[in-house]
Amino acid sequence: MDVDSAVLALVWGDPPRVLVVRKSCSSESYWACDVALPGGSIEPGERPEETALREAWEESYVHPGLVELLGVAGVESAARGLRRVAVVLARPRGPLDPKPSSGEVDFVGWLSLSYALLEPGEVEHPRRGVVTGVKLPGDLVLWGFTLRVLRMLALKLGVEAGTRASGV
Repeated sequence: MDVDSAVLALVWGDPPRVLVVRKSCSSESYWACDVALPGGSIEPGERPEETALREAWEESYVHPGLVELLGVAGVESAARGLRRVAVVLARPRGPLDPKPSSGEVDFVGWLSLSYALLEPGEVEHPRRGVVTGVKLPGDLVLWGFTLRVLRMLALKLGVEAGTRASGV
C-alpha cells in the first residue's frame, strides 16, 4: 500500500456517527480549523492501522485498546494530491470519552455521517475563506478531503441523507 498518512474512521451507532476533530484554529498548520478524522503521518516502521490508532490517542484520548479495527476502507489523496492517506475503518469496543488531548486539536465530537450526504455549497471557513462544503453546528465546516472520505463511508454503509443523529 503506497501511503504516507493514515486517518481513523471510528464509526458507531444507528444512524452511524463518526469521530471527528477540529485542528486547532490557533495553529499555523496547513490544516488549522479543519474538521478532520484523527490522523497524521506514518512514522518509519508503522503500518497505517498503527498510525491511525496512535493519532486517535494523541488527538482525542481514544485508547487503542478500546478500538476494534475493521480494515482499510480505501486510500484517498489529500493536500492537493501531495498526501496518500489510508482510511482505517474501526468501531468502539465500548463506551468512549473522547476529548481534545493536545494543542493540535480544539474540538472532538461525534458527527452523523448523513451530513456528508448533504449538497455542498459555498460556506465560510474560519481560515480559508469561502470553500465548497457543508456548514455544521458549532460553526464547523466539513469540506475537502474529510467531506470526500465521509461521503464515501456514508455510501458504503448505506446511510440515508436526512438521518442526522443529535449533536456534533
